[in-house]
Amino acid sequence: MSNKIVVIASAGGHLTQALCACSKLDDFTIITNLNNLVGIPNKVIVVRSTQFNFFVHLLNFFVGFYLFARLMPKVVISTGGPIFLPFAVVARLFGCKVIFIDTLSRVKELSNTGKMIKKLKLAHYFICQWKAMAEKFDCIYLGKCFDILSENAYPKDEEINVERPLIFVTVGTNVYMFARLFEYIAAMPLYKDPRVDWVIQSGPNLIHATAATHRVVSNLSRPDVEDYVQKAALVISHCGIGSINLMLSYRKTVIFIPRLHAQNEFSDDHQLQIAEELVNDKFYIVSNQRDMPDISYEQLAATKIIKTPVDIVNYKFAEEIRKLAGSL
Repeated sequence: MSNKIVVIASAGGHLTQALCACSKLDDFTIITNLNNLVGIPNKVIVVRSTQFNFFVHLLNFFVGFYLFARLMPKVVISTGGPIFLPFAVVARLFGCKVIFIDTLSRVKELSNTGKMIKKLKLAHYFICQWKAMAEKFDCIYLGKCFDILSENAYPKDEEINVERPLIFVTVGTNVYMFARLFEYIAAMPLYKDPRVDWVIQSGPNLIHATAATHRVVSNLSRPDVEDYVQKAALVISHCGIGSINLMLSYRKTVIFIPRLHAQNEFSDDHQLQIAEELVNDKFYIVSNQRDMPDISYEQLAATKIIKTPVDIVNYKFAEEIRKLAGSL
């Protein structure tokens, strides 16, 4: 079984969830659209992103044929994202058993990929990570792949003082523009404070450093993102599942700015919906500039950070996925 499992997920939060869900599997091949993974033992195959292009979907269908003929998987597991659709069709044509886990970010409706998988009956097991969703859409409920609601108690790690405050800004791997987030941070008094360092992961947005203490990069590897999150006194982020996972792991103070459909920042409002579910006294949820918290330099400089992340993976969920994969 170990060499016959393929895990397919779009980069970012989908892939984060896939790694959590498959953490009890010994070995599997990953197919994704961006390889920002470093130091994992799994083989990673990168394919083209299909976010906006039907022809890339078609291309990936034929790429899927080639890859499946080479890998000959028996089981395919996915946490979604647009890249999965052509591979789901290929998986069924090859006689693979398909386990589909709809993303945690969908609180009220299935994801667009999930709707297609459900409609075309491409999955042998269709799993929702919210109980109400599973009941509403007649899906399997096994819990959540990680502790997104901070329901569990964790041992306290040693806290250390920051030598010089760092604010880390991230928009994730999303291809949508997010000018509003950068307008919000530019209006913060801390943005112009020479005592504060800023690292800004801008994605496709054209942002220029405006001070010597600002560093702007379009994309970062997963380990680099984690390193900056660990060091940061404050993180400002879109409300993607991958970001939520990382912030919970490092117990960070975070300003989450959900992407809004009305602002053309995403195709729907799932980030706003997941933001409404978060219960954490270190999280600020900001939809309007007037809601931005007033954080002083003194508060920032007094922030304590932890060196080692908390393991928030739901291993009971991962064990159920292992059992399903082994039973197919």
